[in-house]
Amino acid sequence: MTYNKEIPIWIKGLKNDLLSFLENVRCAGPYGRFRYAVEGCLLPHDPISSVYAFGILKTINTYDALEEKKKQQWADYLRSFQDQETGEFWSEEIGGLCRSEEHGLDPKYLMKRMLTRNISNTLQQMGFAPQYPLRYPEVEPFTDKEKLIAHLDSFPWDKNPWGAGSHAGTTVLMLFNRLMRGEEEFRQPLRWAIEYVLEKQDPETGLWGAPTCPLYERINGAFKVIARLIGTLGIVPRYPERIIDNVFKHYEDPSYQMTGCNEFDNIWVFAAALRATDYRKTEIQELVLSRLPFIESFKKQDGGFSFFKEKCITTNAQAQLVDRPRSQSDMVGTATFVSCLRSTFEILGWNGQLGWRGLWDDAPEKPVEL
Repeated sequence: MTYNKEIPIWIKGLKNDLLSFLENVRCAGPYGRFRYAVEGCLLPHDPISSVYAFGILKTINTYDALEEKKKQQWADYLRSFQDQETGEFWSEEIGGLCRSEEHGLDPKYLMKRMLTRNISNTLQQMGFAPQYPLRYPEVEPFTDKEKLIAHLDSFPWDKNPWGAGSHAGTTVLMLFNRLMRGEEEFRQPLRWAIEYVLEKQDPETGLWGAPTCPLYERINGAFKVIARLIGTLGIVPRYPERIIDNVFKHYEDPSYQMTGCNEFDNIWVFAAALRATDYRKTEIQELVLSRLPFIESFKKQDGGFSFFKEKCITTNAQAQLVDRPRSQSDMVGTATFVSCLRSTFEILGWNGQLGWRGLWDDAPEKPVEL
């Protein structure tokens, strides 16, 4: 149902602004090479920014209109980061910019998992196969349940459910992809992994993480887990009413700090919960509508969004990509707020009017049979 309010003028013109921003950060030469921001980048282009650029164009329904030559060049660029032996994606340049990880995990291991997940998913959405088979060798020991559980236990669920949920979700995806390749021995490990992440959900709050974790960490952790459950497996969230109540609680907290991820994850989690219930739906619509001016305040003159209100973020995951904070847009801020707005428009029923892709267009319509 469409929420009957006038769409703000700045949103109606946003598609052109985003295209302008992407042109400002696109590198000359074969198509698909993008840098992280307009100024101060430590790399002339990188696959992280390339993946974000694709996500933006896909969301605003402009990727399909590109010339076939440009699509091929873009896919070839992303394919160039794949390791022939392992099938994983990696960039030595990005690896050289990785910093230590606060919970003691190997930052290059985490970055390689992220690049492999995101680049392979982008190629799939583009309609191109990777250059080499995706083997996901790290999940091969997980046909042994004890080894799988030890792996999932190694993530900091009680201290950083945001990161733990992200990497557990990646493991679920790897197991799923091995099963989809016809490797039947990964069916039971996939079931174990799904059971594990579901058991980590707190039935009192609907969130992931210890009660001592900040609420934003637990909501962001919920986003990471639920996004994998819905997007890959078609599993809608349990305890949706409690999830909704806790997101409202987050907004009511005077100490709420608005960043790209906090705002996006809040609104996306609202949208995901509404897949399972109509609880407080009108209140949710009114709230997300009221958030639009706050989101607009992160928009910059260059056409994109900054992750922080006054300045760009200099990092992505474990890598530093910009020399210092600057008053400019950044790729992760732009992509995150575009995804945030897509979630908002889904709740308000505006995606169709604006020509944006629906939030659930790529999700299974019903749970995948396992």
